[in-house]
Amino acid sequence: MQKKWGAALLLCGVLLMGARPTSAAEEIPKHIYEWVQSTARQGYYFNKEQIHYATDAHGYIDLTKIVVPTLRIYDDIQIQDVVSKRRWRMLPLDGYSDLAGAAEYLMIDLSAGVVHVTVHEDLDSMWGTLSRQENAKEIALADLSDKDVEKKFFDAIISYATAHQEEMIKRSRGILSDADRAALEAKKEKLAEPADNAPEKPAKKDKKEKKKKNK
Repeated sequence: MQKKWGAALLLCGVLLMGARPTSAAEEIPKHIYEWVQSTARQGYYFNKEQIHYATDAHGYIDLTKIVVPTLRIYDDIQIQDVVSKRRWRMLPLDGYSDLAGAAEYLMIDLSAGVVHVTVHEDLDSMWGTLSRQENAKEIALADLSDKDVEKKFFDAIISYATAHQEEMIKRSRGILSDADRAALEAKKEKLAEPADNAPEKPAKKDKKEKKKKNK
């Protein structure tokens, strides 16, 4: 029995019945999913309503670890490529004639510079799960070039998290440590400092005065 991938996350009801990947991409709710980029083979999105920080074993929020559900919409060539690889590996192909994309849950470890793909699910056009793989792979950010589409995708997620840190903390299911709270408050105060506190540059001497001195 197929299960729906994150029904609450995808809001499947807003998607058209029987939509193909190209039209499905147009129907992805923009207030939930942030579009990052589209390549010749797939479109990249992440869930901006569910992105949050991980928590440690003691229930404290870990500001160095970002947890985020992502979505990819495939074109026909990418679909054929996925199907061909599964056939070559002799993996089940039930339902893959309706493959539309993939959902991945990422845990981005900023301190280690590693992206953990904790879950990968292939999706059909109705966003049902065709297959599920846990602990799919690990990607070292240092191994990716700046031009790599995967690197651009991960960087966009990290940049979003940095710009929406307070929202992410509120969404995270954990406690913010006193040390992290103090560090964030100090950061806010520094950003709030008026620009006129910067040391003044010495005034430029009048050109006429310079000429008089030179005579």
